[in-house]
Amino acid sequence: MKNAADTAVLYVSPAYETIWGRTREGLYDQSHTFIDSVHPDDRARVNEAMNAKHENEGYEEEYRIIRPDGETRWIFARSYPVRDDGGVIRRYAGIAEDITERKRAEKECSRLAAIIEFADDAIMNITLEGNIITWNRGAERKYGYSAEEVIGHSIIKLIPPEHRAEYRNTLAKVRKGESVASYPTVRQHKDGSIINLSIALSPIEAIDGEIVGISKISQDISRVKTLEAQIIEAQKMDVIAQLTAGVTHDFNNILSVVLGYSEMMISDLAPDSHLLRSVEGIRHAALRGGGLTRQLLVFSRKEAVLPVVLDLNEITGNIEDMLRRLIDENIELTLTRGARIGRFKADQGHVEQVVLNLVINARDAMPEGGKISVVTSDISVSENDTLRHPGVPVGHYVSLRITDTGSGMTDETKARLFQPFFTTKPKDKGTGLGLTTCQMIVKQSGGYIAVSSELEKGTTFEVYFPRLAESAETTPTLQPWPLSRGTEKILVVEDDLAVRQLNCMVLKNQGYEVVSATNGDEALRIVLNDRGPKISLVISDVVMPGMGGQAMAKKLEETNPFLKILFTSGYTEDTIVSHGGLQQGVAFLSKPYTVATLSRRVRELLDEAPACRMASE
Repeated sequence: MKNAADTAVLYVSPAYETIWGRTREGLYDQSHTFIDSVHPDDRARVNEAMNAKHENEGYEEEYRIIRPDGETRWIFARSYPVRDDGGVIRRYAGIAEDITERKRAEKECSRLAAIIEFADDAIMNITLEGNIITWNRGAERKYGYSAEEVIGHSIIKLIPPEHRAEYRNTLAKVRKGESVASYPTVRQHKDGSIINLSIALSPIEAIDGEIVGISKISQDISRVKTLEAQIIEAQKMDVIAQLTAGVTHDFNNILSVVLGYSEMMISDLAPDSHLLRSVEGIRHAALRGGGLTRQLLVFSRKEAVLPVVLDLNEITGNIEDMLRRLIDENIELTLTRGARIGRFKADQGHVEQVVLNLVINARDAMPEGGKISVVTSDISVSENDTLRHPGVPVGHYVSLRITDTGSGMTDETKARLFQPFFTTKPKDKGTGLGLTTCQMIVKQSGGYIAVSSELEKGTTFEVYFPRLAESAETTPTLQPWPLSRGTEKILVVEDDLAVRQLNCMVLKNQGYEVVSATNGDEALRIVLNDRGPKISLVISDVVMPGMGGQAMAKKLEETNPFLKILFTSGYTEDTIVSHGGLQQGVAFLSKPYTVATLSRRVRELLDEAPACRMASE
């Protein structure tokens, strides 16, 4: 307490010493030193308030003091006048309260409020009836509504109709005092789009335990959902790959028989025979069936890739007649081949498949007719050309460009174009595997594929194969006839009756002495009991009931390490090797194979110098 003239401190309580850490005597002796204890940043404001108390009849201030030990504390001070009976101010009384802990609590509350306000998650409080009370910036970003648009309104506006029953059930649980752990659901954005969220709710309790509100946190799980979808897709692809490997084994056996007999008939028929075209149709259908299994195997990444040096002009020339048969009469097809274009390395059958798939897609985009242009050329992409060839690194390429005048595509369609199973064709017209397969083939060859398209203005696909050095020579195309002949003794081991009979017939017609077995056990008995000329070559399926081809080969090599063995299978070589069925580098022929391929491979092996092979452990 000070006198009215502020010339002296009349009384100060003992609490002064506790809070200020100074003696009361010092303040009694020099009252003006009171202001010296106030924090420098607050001193001017406090001093001004003290000087103006006569006009304002007192003051209320919050300020900091610095104790002699250096500690800073917060003070709430209130000063008011004391008047005599005539109303004249005689003294000023003051009360000072240490509010340091309260200030610390307020600061912590402010920090927590800032964390909530600026959190990435949507955090809100709602009433027990579901009306929104608070709404942070994370909620604004997640839902698209500002706080002014939603506070006081029901949260029901954020919930799609089909999820409102779920919301009511959840709300009922929280009203009973239960917390609801995070669960995945969906909510509706201001623009109408659906958001994938994980939502957790907790009851807000008053001091007496009464539930007065609900706290709700919503976390965006769109990325998690995307990853889940990718995992499911990968698992589906793995199942398809396993199923594909099994189906193609049996299917390729069937195709081998159809292809083999049709080729034998073609070789026996006269060029003017009325049956020739029909048999050629059968052979062509078998080849297309083989192409289908190759497409599935490429798609499942289980196809054996046989890269050779290729000339894109030769490839397009070899399949030009087929391309013209595939398109409709109201479509004009033009092929423009670049002069002396470079060479590249890839699997020939795969490249042919890319050309066929892209031309068929172009055809399907023009049901009313139009034009398809197939152009081959050399392209060099420099630093300045990357905008014209997006996604293609600097380098030298052999280019295949296929353009149509069809319906074109939207940006949304282009974004999903290479996704597995995505198709714009009717349900019975497309599998959604064609372009995915093309992309895989091109990537396997180290190349790139790009697309440009506009609605009603057509589409252009451009494929870039890395160009080889000028000295690279193309691999010569092997002609199916005439067939190689011989007189050696050959053992055919095959569990499929039709394939076994076909192989025996083909080899006998070529002059070989042929014996056969249905599995490895029977083959061993034949070799051990064999009389007459020794067996020079064993042609064996890999996977058979009882003893398989690999186990049989190991036992045969124990008695004759120089015996030559040609493995065949309806599974691909990659699949067989990866499952431990064959060693790398063994002679292998993948089904379906042509009569010419079987004949050539047999002759090649028989003509090779004998080499001792040790059975693997």
